[in-house]
Amino acid sequence: MTADSQRAPRIAVTWAATAASHEPWFHEELATLTANAVAGLEAAGGDAVILDAAAGGLPDAETFDGVLVMGGGDVDPALYGGDAAHPTIDGVDRAADDAEARLVRDALAARRPVLGICRGLQLINVALGGTLHEDLGAGGPHRNHANPQGPMVLHDVAIEPGTRLWGMLGHTATVVSGHHQAAARVGAGLRVAATAPDGVIEALESTDRDSWLVAVQWHPEDAQTAADEGAAEPAQLAAIVGAFASACRERSVRGREAVR
Repeated sequence: MTADSQRAPRIAVTWAATAASHEPWFHEELATLTANAVAGLEAAGGDAVILDAAAGGLPDAETFDGVLVMGGGDVDPALYGGDAAHPTIDGVDRAADDAEARLVRDALAARRPVLGICRGLQLINVALGGTLHEDLGAGGPHRNHANPQGPMVLHDVAIEPGTRLWGMLGHTATVVSGHHQAAARVGAGLRVAATAPDGVIEALESTDRDSWLVAVQWHPEDAQTAADEGAAEPAQLAAIVGAFASACRERSVRGREAVR
């Protein structure tokens, strides 16, 4: 193994850390989920750089070997022709939306791997011209309707054969969800990689095999995934971020070889 292949890939991890629209409990939850994802990345050999998307401009995508967009508030409906007056829209931070959308598009143009989690999937889909369902309605299986501040819910997803996600997790997985929105029209260059039993899109990925992009609507970084009983598969986070970190490492090595 060469010294280059052993170097930790530098990975941008974005979330709206200073978004004024986030309630304190929601901010705390997002901070915990981000810390869990970072721990998973570092366990997979990545060098995670946490960025506050709400603070304005983000560094150039080319300064990183990969980009991870985390969960958060709703994406501004104005970005996809949605209903900005819908009563369920919450936690919007337009500065974060704009900064992360630009970072995602630039990362893909520069052939950097991209991973999205929950809102990350929605932001990626919108950044590539897709739309969202503003709200999935009350009583669905994707969030804890009785107590939004309580634990997220678990449900199964069916994964499309031949996708990158299928290679990571197999045909099905039990996942931890906490979302009231979902992808509607799929963005350019994306395909559906997993769905819930009610047909809601639960994962997207790039149609271009030379472009590494995977986005999941659920939370593999939630603590319930690591629980011992009645929870999602505990190896799920390691499988997803491990594949992502490996792709980032390969991109890092290729980039250094190209400038020699």
